[in-house]
Amino acid sequence: MLALIWLAFQHRERAEVDSLRDKAPGRFVRLSDGVTHVLDLGPRDGEVVLLVPGATLGLWVWHDLPLTLSNAGYRVIAFDLYGRGLSDRPYTTYNADLFDRQIVDLLQELRVPQPVSLVGLAFGCPISANFVLRHPDAVKRVCFFGPDGFGVVMTGMAKLVQRRLIGDFLFRLIGNKALIARLPGYSTNKKVLTWLEANYTPDLDLKGFKRALLSSIRNMPIHDARDLYARVDQTGKPFMFIWGREDHVTPIPPRFDPAAIFPRANMHLLPRVGHLPHVDAPEATNERLLAFLRDDKAPVAFAAK
Repeated sequence: MLALIWLAFQHRERAEVDSLRDKAPGRFVRLSDGVTHVLDLGPRDGEVVLLVPGATLGLWVWHDLPLTLSNAGYRVIAFDLYGRGLSDRPYTTYNADLFDRQIVDLLQELRVPQPVSLVGLAFGCPISANFVLRHPDAVKRVCFFGPDGFGVVMTGMAKLVQRRLIGDFLFRLIGNKALIARLPGYSTNKKVLTWLEANYTPDLDLKGFKRALLSSIRNMPIHDARDLYARVDQTGKPFMFIWGREDHVTPIPPRFDPAAIFPRANMHLLPRVGHLPHVDAPEATNERLLAFLRDDKAPVAFAAK
């Protein structure tokens, strides 16, 4: 048993984020909780689209979407959440307050002078929903891709990971294997899976990644965010979901009735599409997203915080 414990805590989380930043695209900005890796594309005076990524993947997960949106005239801001990609991994609780502060700080640092359109992916959806409710004047529209928060069934191992001490030990010991085993649920397209594995596997060994991820799992409403989303819908903001019917990471719930929770939301359920609709079906996804962004019914007032 002692040998297993030693192996777990000697697990190869060797790579330091700092050593990888020189070759990375984008820039690095120092915010109140640490350095954030950010891409800022498109015209400075364009309408701003903020891309909020998922729990385990860096900003690279957006693939060609930032370039597509910037070419359409939008200012696109994509960033690595704290604990992911090439952003810092502060020793803190990874909860709604931390991620809200990261977005607020980032928008202030980049001098964004207008309300933004939020596009959240999976774990990025409850983060985005919290931001809408806390800063309604700073948000113009909201779009979710494959949102977390609809009661994904937890395995016995997942329940153990939620527990202190034993969960920390297990996640360090078998976390990489468990996370890689999830990748086939992202897509049925082998090219997409190859791209995912090539980009994702190096991130697993970045120092502090699993610590940050475990804290996020324990402190964010990833299993039931329906009330949170319903409150966003009630704000009257333009609200859209794009969800792949073959998403096995955050699957569409059985007997899902979006109108019961989101009577105002515009829902697109895409056939033969997995967890990353902008990668699996870029044309269909881009068409729907751009039409949503161009809708002139969204509010334009902005009150600086």
